[in-house]
Amino acid sequence: MQVSEILQTLPHSLEWMVLFNISAIEPLTDHNTIKAMYHLPEDVDLKPYSHVVLTSEGRFLADSDNAKLFDPVSGKRWSKENIKDNLYTRFSPQLNLFSVDEADCLGLGEQNPYSPVLLHVKIAEGYGQAQAIFDHQPNFDHYPLLKAVGVKFLSGEIKNSYYLAKFQNRLPIHIHAGILSHFSRTAHCNLFFLQHGNIDPPLEEGLWKASEVRSNWGKNYNLTILANLVNQLEEKPLAMVCQPPPPQPLFGYGDLVPLGFVLRALNLATDENTINSKDKLEKFLLSKQEGKLWAFHSQRLVTATDSALVLQGFNLPESVEALEVFADGKGGYYPQLWSEEKQEGKMVYDDSCAHWCQGDYATTCMVRSLRKRAGLESKTPLDYLLSGFEHRSGLYFANPYLVDWYLAQAITDEEEGDILRQKLITEILASINEDYSFGLYDVAFSTALAILTLTELGVRSRTIRVMQLRLLELMEAKTTLTIPFYSSLKIDSEITSQKKFFTLLMGQSFTKNPSGINQKQIRKIGEEYHGISLYLDTYRLITHSTMALALAEKCDLEDGYLDLSHYQDYIHPRYQCQSHCEYIAKFALPPYLLEGQS
Repeated sequence: MQVSEILQTLPHSLEWMVLFNISAIEPLTDHNTIKAMYHLPEDVDLKPYSHVVLTSEGRFLADSDNAKLFDPVSGKRWSKENIKDNLYTRFSPQLNLFSVDEADCLGLGEQNPYSPVLLHVKIAEGYGQAQAIFDHQPNFDHYPLLKAVGVKFLSGEIKNSYYLAKFQNRLPIHIHAGILSHFSRTAHCNLFFLQHGNIDPPLEEGLWKASEVRSNWGKNYNLTILANLVNQLEEKPLAMVCQPPPPQPLFGYGDLVPLGFVLRALNLATDENTINSKDKLEKFLLSKQEGKLWAFHSQRLVTATDSALVLQGFNLPESVEALEVFADGKGGYYPQLWSEEKQEGKMVYDDSCAHWCQGDYATTCMVRSLRKRAGLESKTPLDYLLSGFEHRSGLYFANPYLVDWYLAQAITDEEEGDILRQKLITEILASINEDYSFGLYDVAFSTALAILTLTELGVRSRTIRVMQLRLLELMEAKTTLTIPFYSSLKIDSEITSQKKFFTLLMGQSFTKNPSGINQKQIRKIGEEYHGISLYLDTYRLITHSTMALALAEKCDLEDGYLDLSHYQDYIHPRYQCQSHCEYIAKFALPPYLLEGQS
């Protein structure tokens, strides 16, 4: 049946009606789910029907061959000939504004004290493009929560005597949200439009519950992936991939540090299988200890940075205390030890890595946080962190939000750190994108880190939930591999003066890496050239871990939405870099290359 025929077959007296083109829904899900969505009997065969028609008087199926509606529960049939006054006539002023028969979903109705409303949706490639006729602009309070059910408000405009609102519905998300709630709130969709797009307290409560369920699902989804990857450890190492400056080849490196993130995430586990994977991972990492600490990669140099990253998933005060061997005596911590000649447990010093031989702000934040968590006295005064705040970075952290997260952990729950906390909150909120994501590269990873940082600092407003909903959207999108870490080596001036080096430098833009990630990895910083190596999260261990942790964070329903306009006077340029190497060259490395520090 055509949509217009269905409307002519429905009585004028109905309070509301919404119909769905079955052939437009079929590519998105199976018939059993469609029947559950619309609360149809399980034994009904949908093949003979063109549309599901939901009304204030019951549910109907539109016969594909005969112009009749069939009630699958009572067996009652309606035909156009039996209807004196129909819905098409009653709502003709609204229906005449659209091509009715082109709609894959059409809703109309009138509920006191509201005026008539109409919804027209076309479905293509998993999206429903919706237009609604309201009597005026709706109240946009709580609209960010529409993300929980895959809905996004696009635009609205006043047209003659009505307000035309445009929405987009990501139908796989919409259906999945329904599955998670067992389709217990399907009536809320109708109420939203019958109330002309205004979200009243019951609808708000439903959206909030939907957002909680979606966030919890996202957390468990990531934990399941991590548990499955842990179960592969006996078969193969789950190493990162190092991408050195071209033309050097990629190579696997970094099989231990990512597992520290995984262990921290798996500590959230509540089901038996995931807990078993966590226990297996703990044993594996403990077997890789050298003394009480760890290296970045099995059987390589033990460092403070790598040990701290692994320890974030453990409660091992003795190992945390062992990090004191890296203390610089000024409140900071060296990332690793070094010597002029080869010695066990020390890096061999040369001019290319001289800048590694100094206190590292990010490592210091991690150690301070670990000592506090282990109940050990802090050896790093808050003034140390405050004095380095403006130029905070890490010698090996390729994302500014990763530094921020460990800084937040270092200063949480300390009265004296309130000024520092507020400064950090302000800078992060100032960097938020219009869609509630963060960063211009590795956006999903950056968003997860920003959520973790803000919640660590005590921000748990409704806005955090909207950030989590955006993170869920990013999680479901296909993205390139995350790059959490980098390392850099100074290039000898004798090499940089050669013509061959100049050719290599100029050709960076045209060099294609097998990873598909192409950045200018040879950079001039001050008067020096540095070659930057990037470390790719090949198995997405760090990405899935931070997502699970971020989606697990609780929000306070009673704490309203943040007024983000208060924070957007100044966005620090560290958050506006377009690539890892831009951030590294402009902000991460310079504090460690200043004259007199290296």
